[in-house]
Amino acid sequence: MTNLWVYGLLLIASLTSCTKKEAVKPAENPITTLLSEQAQTLKLVVSRSNSFRESGVVFSSAVAGTLTQVGSKLPDAGIYVVTVWDFDSGQLLRQKTVEQEIDDKLTLLDVDLLPLTINKKYVISVNNRSGQRSQGAYTQAFKASGGDVLPTTKGSLTLHASRSGSGSTVSFPSSSVSQFSLLTGFADFTFIAD
Repeated sequence: MTNLWVYGLLLIASLTSCTKKEAVKPAENPITTLLSEQAQTLKLVVSRSNSFRESGVVFSSAVAGTLTQVGSKLPDAGIYVVTVWDFDSGQLLRQKTVEQEIDDKLTLLDVDLLPLTINKKYVISVNNRSGQRSQGAYTQAFKASGGDVLPTTKGSLTLHASRSGSGSTVSFPSSSVSQFSLLTGFADFTFIAD
């Protein structure tokens, strides 16, 4: 009978120790969240031209965490290059070729994990050239009533400003003027806080 009590206590102890589970941190997609939350106040306009551009957003994180995915949401289905840059140096940190199969639908793909430094600025951008197309398309989001779209904070992340550059090859969006009144692109990413 004593052995039965001992086995019973060991079983209860082992079951209670297995019930502790680490909480799963939510994934954050700041640009998708911004577009969704402000859908009623933003006007979206598709622009097509015979030139190509690199469109991006400057962002930072208020907490330690990891960038795990990048993606594109452009007006036309296609194969696009999405890049994460160090804002200060212009150094390429991560890059992924994304096959966006559906027009104007976000496609996210895993990348090598990129730990983000608290309050450090990064840029995520997408080049709107796909294959041998003669024109590129992108969407601009701006407030229909006027005013600035950026900066804004979504979850742990702050979107500071839009940046762009011209060209059919991937390059740091080096426009000297940061745009606050519109969001162009769109590239997005997944961030998971530590």
